[in-house]
Amino acid sequence: MGNSVRDEKLEKLEFFIGEWELEVIHPHFKTNSINGQAVFDWMEKEKFVVQRTNINQPEFPSSTIVYDYDPNAGIYIQHYFDSRGITRLYHMSLEKNLWKVWRDTSDFSQLDFCQRFFGEFNESGDVIQSSWETSNDGIHWEHDFRVVYKKLGK
Repeated sequence: MGNSVRDEKLEKLEFFIGEWELEVIHPHFKTNSINGQAVFDWMEKEKFVVQRTNINQPEFPSSTIVYDYDPNAGIYIQHYFDSRGITRLYHMSLEKNLWKVWRDTSDFSQLDFCQRFFGEFNESGDVIQSSWETSNDGIHWEHDFRVVYKKLGK
């Protein structure tokens, strides 16, 4: 990778690279846990990171996310695509042990509700405790579901 700000920020995503086991804890499902996996890998000679996720419940879409960094805005961007045909653009930050993702403005898809995600890494960086929240007005937030990421082979 080169020495540009964008390249330096993308290098900070290196710890994601690999396979992760997922446990989804969703209040609307009767099962105690919903399992899945996510694979993070470099794309286009380390110019993007791609995440492919599959969950073992048919109600959860499989998805592909492409991570980028916008040096002009000073923020990471997630391009989200899923098996339902939904495409969204999220903003993302990564600071110390906290991973944040949010969507609060419309993009090339309609904004029916706002979303935000908070993920906290353990000290060794191989477990992420996270949760998604939704809001209809961007002010009042409700818990949606939790996801626990556990890195395999570390």
